[in-house]
Amino acid sequence: MATITYLGSQYEARDGETVLEALLRQGARMPFSCRKGSCHTCILKCDAGEVAHSRAIDPELVHEHHILPCVAHARSDLALDLPDPSRLSIAAEIVSRRDLGGGVFELGIAPMKELDYQAGQHAQLTREDGLARPYSLTSLPGCDYFFTVHVQLYPDGAMSRWLCRDATVGQTLSMLPPRGDCHYSSALASSPRLLLLATGSGAGALAGIAQQALAAGHAGEIVLYHGARERAGLYLHDTLLALAARHANFRYVACLSREASPEARAGRITRFAFDDNPDLSAAEIFLCGSPAMVDEARYRAILAGASNARIHADPFDAATPTLPRDAQKVAALSADPELWAALDRGPRLRAVLESFYARVYRDERLLPYFQGIPMTRVIDKQYEFLAMVWSGQTSYLGLNPFNSHHWMVISDDLFDHRESLFAQAMAEHALPAWAVRRIQALHELFRSDIVKPLARGMVIDGVEQPFHTHQVEHLDIDTVCDGCGNEIPAGAPSRYHHRVGTLHCAGCASI
Repeated sequence: MATITYLGSQYEARDGETVLEALLRQGARMPFSCRKGSCHTCILKCDAGEVAHSRAIDPELVHEHHILPCVAHARSDLALDLPDPSRLSIAAEIVSRRDLGGGVFELGIAPMKELDYQAGQHAQLTREDGLARPYSLTSLPGCDYFFTVHVQLYPDGAMSRWLCRDATVGQTLSMLPPRGDCHYSSALASSPRLLLLATGSGAGALAGIAQQALAAGHAGEIVLYHGARERAGLYLHDTLLALAARHANFRYVACLSREASPEARAGRITRFAFDDNPDLSAAEIFLCGSPAMVDEARYRAILAGASNARIHADPFDAATPTLPRDAQKVAALSADPELWAALDRGPRLRAVLESFYARVYRDERLLPYFQGIPMTRVIDKQYEFLAMVWSGQTSYLGLNPFNSHHWMVISDDLFDHRESLFAQAMAEHALPAWAVRRIQALHELFRSDIVKPLARGMVIDGVEQPFHTHQVEHLDIDTVCDGCGNEIPAGAPSRYHHRVGTLHCAGCASI
């Protein structure tokens, strides 16, 4: 067992767990996302100690004494600190800017070193005062000495206003290397269909993905749906029509939700894309744009037979956390009598949940989230919520998905891991394939309300409350540690866990 010192506090790393898992298990607050070494969100500086990474990482990171906690295992005691941006960033220059229409500008960014990237990945751009935002790459690799990004101009957006209006060609900035999994690769070459859905400036990234696939000789069908409110928002309309004219296997569909035009279908792209493509069991799906569109598209894609592994998404999240939309999603759901009947109007659902949570409570990645909570209580609450949704009854008095998980730091990878366990439980009870898809689609609908890089406070009456996880206490009476069982003398420091009400001594809590 190794001791990890992080931002002045000490944590114990168990054998077999990653540095990230050890820190999160003990209440450390730190950002992360992919949990597999791809996005670099969790990167930290290692001032002392040695780690072993479970996958290859950039040699420059190793040289600069940085680690990726999500794939790093402690080989000794560690001293970790926040990363040094000056060591990780790359100098770059704005070499071009042009107005594409619809409030979207294309910027050419020339890094001062050669980069390996794919269209659809994102790079964080940082101006001199430290203001930073990620932008998706729209150009194909190797075509020029610079790459391009499409930036939607928002009047109150500090970074977009600077890039689109105030910055000049020749101005310098810094950037982090491109990251992300929303891109085309040779592994997708045999896919019979690539379905791409974009809103706003997400069309630039998906157009780049389509062009990269075509340049690689992709033989399957490629269909790109671009949704906007008004005609001006279809800023790549002519470009995509020309691409379709050159390639028989590429098709472009324009959709407008608020304005009629003979050049576009009237309605939301999620309606047309999934009505046109009812069977997506063999398709690769790319989603880029507004979080609301990505949420709905994930939901519809799962219903159409797509697997999570084949959904590549890049939602354009706001710079600051927004309020969850789970209450609106719950209110919009309709009862599903057919599914409720397939679940024997309750008993079969409870049996699936019992099998699922038996797996969860044995799973080393998920168990820490349920410490101190009886399994029967968790099963009952989940049953009541799902029964309300599918039966149409309104007996559920518990919390909506966001508030139920507000304190949990959950990545997309961990969410997918949870889904794999649920799939095993459904298979154990022989649920029909159509029922499995509907259940998975419901889970997918709430992904964005559950997945987050930092713990947040509960939302009550539309207001997010201050968040507290642990608090150091000095009790007036003797008590017993819930961890080791040893006595905590009166006046000695102890750590109280606000969520589950546990109390740990200074040794167990590393205080």
